[in-house]
Amino acid sequence: MDFNRTPFDVIVCGAGHAGAEAALAAARMGASTLLLTGNIDTIAQMSCNPAIGGQAKGQMVREIDALGGEMAINTDVTGIQFRLLNESKGPAVQSPRAQCDKKAYQFRLKHTLELQPHLQIFQATVTGLIFSGGAVIGCETNLDLKVYGRTVIVTTGTFLRGLMHIGQNKNEGGRLGDFSSKTLSASFLDIGIELNRLKTGTPPRLLGRSLDFSKMREQKGDASPTLFAFHDTRDSEDLFHVEHTGEQRLGWAPGTRQISCWMTHTTDQTAAIVRSNLSKSAMYSGEISGVGPRYCPSIEDKFVRFADKPRHLLFLEPEGLSTNEYYVNGLSTSLPFDVQVDMVHSVPGLENCVLLRPAYAVEYDFAPPTQLYPSLESKKAENLFFAGQINGTSGYEEAAAQGLLAGVNAVQKGRGEPPLIIARHEAYMGVLVDDLVTKGTTEPYRMFTSRAEHRLLFNHASAEIRLRDHAARHGLISRSRLMRVDDKIQRINHWLAHLESHRDHGVLLGDQVRRGGEPPAFPEAFLKESIEVRQQVLYRVNYKGYIDREERQIERLGHIEKVRIPTGLDFMAVRGLRRESALKLAAFRPYTLGQASRISGINPTDISLLQILIEAGRGGAAADEGAGPN
Repeated sequence: MDFNRTPFDVIVCGAGHAGAEAALAAARMGASTLLLTGNIDTIAQMSCNPAIGGQAKGQMVREIDALGGEMAINTDVTGIQFRLLNESKGPAVQSPRAQCDKKAYQFRLKHTLELQPHLQIFQATVTGLIFSGGAVIGCETNLDLKVYGRTVIVTTGTFLRGLMHIGQNKNEGGRLGDFSSKTLSASFLDIGIELNRLKTGTPPRLLGRSLDFSKMREQKGDASPTLFAFHDTRDSEDLFHVEHTGEQRLGWAPGTRQISCWMTHTTDQTAAIVRSNLSKSAMYSGEISGVGPRYCPSIEDKFVRFADKPRHLLFLEPEGLSTNEYYVNGLSTSLPFDVQVDMVHSVPGLENCVLLRPAYAVEYDFAPPTQLYPSLESKKAENLFFAGQINGTSGYEEAAAQGLLAGVNAVQKGRGEPPLIIARHEAYMGVLVDDLVTKGTTEPYRMFTSRAEHRLLFNHASAEIRLRDHAARHGLISRSRLMRVDDKIQRINHWLAHLESHRDHGVLLGDQVRRGGEPPAFPEAFLKESIEVRQQVLYRVNYKGYIDREERQIERLGHIEKVRIPTGLDFMAVRGLRRESALKLAAFRPYTLGQASRISGINPTDISLLQILIEAGRGGAAADEGAGPN
């Protein structure tokens, strides 16, 4: 294939979770797409824990599915344990989580990419970007091959000048046994993109037959699994085969091959080993300059920062059905290997375990995301998009969400169409991107329910209802699926109206639901509805007062979200605007008054001055016209 003959619509650099979703989204929109990866055999590799979902992350995976992404369905058909977290709490914060077969997940997603029309995969390491007139026009590779594209999406994960640490030992690479992208950073610096360093880590992997499970507590999966994909609206061919080709993809019926995880804990001996060897840890010896994840600390951090805790829980999680390898969740470290062995052997059930892979920390470059528009396009170079850990995030789910949005917006940019911008009140994905581009991050960003001020609206079962209009406007789901989503929405609205207008023994059915206790006498037709419809109806009826309050607040504050700030506005020339505020606004270049109001240090007076200026007729447009240059 002659890559130089016709430029691709979209080039994706990197084939992790962000790159896979970006490439699929672009290709499914009909754009000619090239996915470049340094190693085809590690496409969609689960570098750390082979698990998807968790608090807020599970909701985000369902949002990815609502927008036509692949992560949810890929998880469902390769999952080996499903659990609904926070099951005893309200539905708003309940989050699905699944342990996956690590290799099955990877192989199925690789196969899906290979079978996708309009998508070309090619093994080459991107060594630099090609620019012309302030815009990216292509990539240089280690094969002395240049490829050209109308847009480029960078999804380098931890590979950008990746450096792994095990004690004082250092190896270049973004993942154990893999390479480091050492020259691409220079391209970013050349065009004025700022780079900083972050750190993440992973625990040792153990041989399952060397573990003593009798000393651990078993954790079984849920008898009735909560899945990630919306199987009630998904097309049937999405599961195991591809239409027209008949090729069978890897996978099994969701929830049919569940196996157990196991829980143990550290001991006083573990603490003593860690504390006496802190000086040998790469984190505590000054070898690592990057900031690590606050919410997924190393075992060294746990014993230092939480010295009052007598022990810390550890979870032994199987890596797959066809391997005896176990992941030790909670035991991330950068201590030397000999210390790791002693530390692991101090844990109940692991006294005689065999280590298959050492734990290590990896340090890598990231580009502070305040340098991006909400479309994830760079402010420094036109047609250049960033997604995933290069934006400072941590986690497969955060990466996949960004990848999908970047893929859609790269296509939209190439077509001269407005980008897909999801508001904070619509989805966790919207909160994620707004937090990144407005507030930035100095540590690996992880999504939590507490980050979303409107989280009551974000129960995981409502994702495709909330995002229906975005999916339809950008053609992200099939016409047949859209019809099923619309039918489900219609049925939900019908029963919401029915329960709030019909009475049983003089009492509204909705009031009976909210009172709890004995369920009301529901109509037989309602009881025959799908569980998805019934659950969503009862959720909205139960929380009606709170949901109504949230929606009124969104409507009240929504006006400033719709006021577009003119692209070329000179903030330094705005009379009455504090110099500190003007400098911050000039640096961030917010696209709406709503985004400007969330910048640290910008106060209501600043927003009022800008609003008066814009409404006086000196520019401005509706926010839905786009974000960033078109």
